[in-house]
Amino acid sequence: MKSLRSFVAASVLLVGAPLVAASACAAGDLVLTRDGMSDYVIVVPRSASPATRRGARELVEHIRLISGSELRIIDDDAPAPAHAIMLGAEPPGDKPAADTQPPLGADGFVIRSVGERVYIAGPGPRGTMYACSAFLESLGVRWFTPTVTSAPAKPTITLAPINVREVPAFEYREPFFTEAFDKDWAARLRLNGNTPALDESTGGKVAYAEFVHTFDSLVPQNLFDTHPEYFPLIGGQRTGGYVQRCLSNPDVLPLAIAGVKRAFAARPDAVIMSVSQNDCGAWCQCDACRAITEKYSSHSGLYLWFVNQVAEAIEKDHPDKLIDTLAYQFTEAPPKGIVPRHNVRVRLCPIAVCESHPYERCDFPATREYVANLAAWSSITSTLYIWHYNTDFANYLMPFPDFDEFPADLRLYQRSGVKGVFFQGAYAPGGGGSDAELRSYVMAKILWNPALDTDTLVTEWMQGVYGPAWKPMREWFDLLHQRARKPQNHLRIYDPPSDVFFPPEVRAAGDTLFDQAASLATSDQQRHDIAKARLWLRYVKLVMEPRDDTVLDAFLNDARSFGITSLNEGGTLESWAGWYRSR
Repeated sequence: MKSLRSFVAASVLLVGAPLVAASACAAGDLVLTRDGMSDYVIVVPRSASPATRRGARELVEHIRLISGSELRIIDDDAPAPAHAIMLGAEPPGDKPAADTQPPLGADGFVIRSVGERVYIAGPGPRGTMYACSAFLESLGVRWFTPTVTSAPAKPTITLAPINVREVPAFEYREPFFTEAFDKDWAARLRLNGNTPALDESTGGKVAYAEFVHTFDSLVPQNLFDTHPEYFPLIGGQRTGGYVQRCLSNPDVLPLAIAGVKRAFAARPDAVIMSVSQNDCGAWCQCDACRAITEKYSSHSGLYLWFVNQVAEAIEKDHPDKLIDTLAYQFTEAPPKGIVPRHNVRVRLCPIAVCESHPYERCDFPATREYVANLAAWSSITSTLYIWHYNTDFANYLMPFPDFDEFPADLRLYQRSGVKGVFFQGAYAPGGGGSDAELRSYVMAKILWNPALDTDTLVTEWMQGVYGPAWKPMREWFDLLHQRARKPQNHLRIYDPPSDVFFPPEVRAAGDTLFDQAASLATSDQQRHDIAKARLWLRYVKLVMEPRDDTVLDAFLNDARSFGITSLNEGGTLESWAGWYRSR
């Protein structure tokens, strides 16, 4: 923990009865610590998983930070004392009827006080660890960034009677930002995606054997020399290179099945494997592929027909594994007459839409088409995943005012029966994409519970991270989002900075607000975070107001000091600098 700041939480984010007593101890309240002392112990089963033991250590560390009291961890060999936090133990009492509440699954948990004990448990590999994080959040702990943690100073901790049960809204939750790859932060924010450095000590994750665009792995390009028939017929000729595959060819299916089996053998921890199109068009136009496409009224029909067969074959040896595929670009429209198997996850990708407005209220043509596609897919399957875009891929540092859009559309996804969401942002080494930490924090919270108020979360984060400088930083955030709310101001993921969102008066106001924030900051951490955020405005000004080498060099040196290696997808900071100078 690199930074600790005292912060009194304005609200408790757990759903259910509040845990922290608001006033002096009342009848039925539990006194966890008094004046920095406690006789409570944390009881961990001797057979507990590494993730449960991690949760116990988190409780010890953070309760000490809050109160100064050091709780001991003991095992369950002997009967537990009356004053105990029981980890991984099912609380006594009636279980909820199975038909009235969803199962806890891999990540859900219960927190319940019974007498003077507190039971914190989840049946899945991460449930108890997540419950420990939720319990600490109820005490006021906030993990705002990988380097900024806040906790209230409270020598006496009293708890009202507790009866909390939580299940996440989505089985798979991944903000794909470099900053969110941090193991500790991801675990504390209850993220379980493929990319963060999560391992056995965090209860694992939704690990992929191979992740998207896998045709080259399953049916390698070098087979074209001996088997051109495995590759697409385009313009009357079989075509090699980075292209799709001829999915109707009877030999391609066993190759793909064998490739998936190899991938799972190499990654026994993986729970899912992508069998998905390459990141291009170049689909097969042979008569057999065309016939299957026409039969199912969409390119996606051919691909789903193929993936379903792979999933059926894999299920025989791996009944617990999933197969993932894409509904992306030419396969975005759903098929007719075929549905995904139960062990298939279709990952729908709204790559062409406007990201400034909630989709259902946006008049951009591609957005309207996507909303219709989402509805059609959700009518044929309850196992959708979403690949949602949350940055400008040509301009990673450009502010991307989509905080009205993505929370509203996450709730749309929940209503549509979506099972998992991947928020793709700036993911290059070093990170630095606009609002990366704020986005990851807010996304993590609403991926667990989409009903949470995003505006409250943004304010909470800014107060915790920027301290006394939070108001001008919030004013800058709001200024950009006021522009985004205009119905005609559409924002797509490759748009350059322009006067639509960053007219001269907005750029000038930004400089004034950042100056105010810098003058109000009271710690090196706050000054660091404000300077990082100002890079995003400086980038916009560089692109829109060509500057001399002195200004450019100062920006590049500051970007390097923050560890930023890339300003756009696939490029480097140095290649961008060369392009800029060539202008």
